[in-house]
Amino acid sequence: MSAAVVLLTPLVALLATMAGGRALRTAVWVAPLVPLALLVPLAGGEAVDLPPVLLGMRLGADDVTLPVLALTALAWGLAGWLARDRLAGASRSFWIGWYASLLGMALALLAQNLSAFYAGYVVVSLSAYLMVVESRTAAAFRAGRVYLVMAIAGEAAILSGVILIAGRFGNVEFATLLDPANAPARAAAAALFLAGFAVKLGIIPLHFWLPLAHPIAPVPASAILSGVIVKAGLVGWLRLAPAPGLEGPRAGWFLLVLGLLTAFGGVLLGLTQSRLKTVLAYSTVSQMGLVLAGFSAGYLGGASAGLVATTLGLFALHHGLNKGALFLAAACAPGASRVRLALFAASALALAAAPFTSGYLAKSLLKDALYGSVPGIVITLLSVSSAATALLLWRAWRIAAADISDAPLHPAWPVLAGAGLVVPWAWAASRGLASAPSASSLWDATWPLLLAAAVVVLARRLRAPAIPEGDIVVPLERAVGAVVGALAAAGRALGSVRPTSGTAPAGPGVPTASAGPGVPGALVARVESRLRKLPVTGLVLLGVGVAVWLFIRLVTLP
Repeated sequence: MSAAVVLLTPLVALLATMAGGRALRTAVWVAPLVPLALLVPLAGGEAVDLPPVLLGMRLGADDVTLPVLALTALAWGLAGWLARDRLAGASRSFWIGWYASLLGMALALLAQNLSAFYAGYVVVSLSAYLMVVESRTAAAFRAGRVYLVMAIAGEAAILSGVILIAGRFGNVEFATLLDPANAPARAAAAALFLAGFAVKLGIIPLHFWLPLAHPIAPVPASAILSGVIVKAGLVGWLRLAPAPGLEGPRAGWFLLVLGLLTAFGGVLLGLTQSRLKTVLAYSTVSQMGLVLAGFSAGYLGGASAGLVATTLGLFALHHGLNKGALFLAAACAPGASRVRLALFAASALALAAAPFTSGYLAKSLLKDALYGSVPGIVITLLSVSSAATALLLWRAWRIAAADISDAPLHPAWPVLAGAGLVVPWAWAASRGLASAPSASSLWDATWPLLLAAAVVVLARRLRAPAIPEGDIVVPLERAVGAVVGALAAAGRALGSVRPTSGTAPAGPGVPTASAGPGVPGALVARVESRLRKLPVTGLVLLGVGVAVWLFIRLVTLP
């Protein structure tokens, strides 16, 4: 029953938050403690069946989700500590979003069958909107709109896949989907799942919501959005788009190339930014590209489903802890002292896979999973991606060093930074994945940092072009605005047309053209009014539809 207890804890906190008054104040006070309930499944326990719930809910923990459970408990709890102390005036809707997202994340991680996972994923995706728009500024609502549009577009692809799977297997347990014999029946659904969960992970070109939504949210929310919630997309891939039976060179290479493009594209876009949280958000885009590259190992046939899950679980644990620490640093004036800058640098070096850090361990295992199924140039590119990450986080460090405000150092930051350095190694050791570093592996982790340092020295006088946050959102909005403006102008022109001299006079009760804007003009005005409320909806949904179609066409699935 441990899994059921884990769900009840955030559920009770959510109900208390919704009640308001003293119950709300209590829920806020225990914010650092509630997520720790997710550590309970790590102690073991049998799966539990709840037949009356969601067509038969089955809950439990396994090797796919245990590292993400540990990440969620630690990062969410420490971010909650900062939120409780620094966001005393946050609205009740923020805390409702906080606990609803935690509840959805817990359900998605503990679900062992289709309906329970999908319910949890929907809850965590949609409730996060309340945290994104907490500041109630125009920028926050713009970011929230883009986030919501992309979340719903991703849900559309995922729901389509769920319907295909449910129509064939019913409320299937995930172990059934690992059977290669069932691959032909889930091939089309797997392509939809790859596309839908790519939105949550921020895979280019479906990434642009992430550098808008994550930086605009309060710091504690940014930490869990970028460090934890994006991992729900990874869990979705591992659960619903496993490779057994779907292996193929076209599918594997398509995913690998897209992952590498995202890894380097996120860095290039991030280098053009000037705000710390935006740079860190683009860094998350880049790191999720590495996750996709690792996931492609299963489709390339070079690694088993278990090895892929183990490798990516450790990578998720490492990234989430260190990225969450860097986001918490944004609330603690990292440039105020050398100690704080050193603390920031420690997490940054871990993400850049510096020797002996958790990133070194995670990147080494990622290369091992791909080794043998790809040419050596791909392994070299993975090493070069560490240099690219180092360049991006050097920019983040420079921006952080300029923050010398009087914001006090909150203990949650150094605790989470320490967890990022230690916990992944401890997790790997407990699973027999840690080994003594060899001289060659240490050199493989060192030369990318030397390359990054050389680039910094040689290009210190260069200035990157300024690209707006959200990059392609801006031209999309301008294009939609231009279309709407043209429609409005056409409507006004049509509405202003008057009857000519040869036109028969209007009879009694028949309106003339001059009586008002006319039917076309009024219609266009109404359309314009609606489009202005959500200016990016049409083109974004069209673009996502095209992306889904490309996934289905380009990924070779039997």
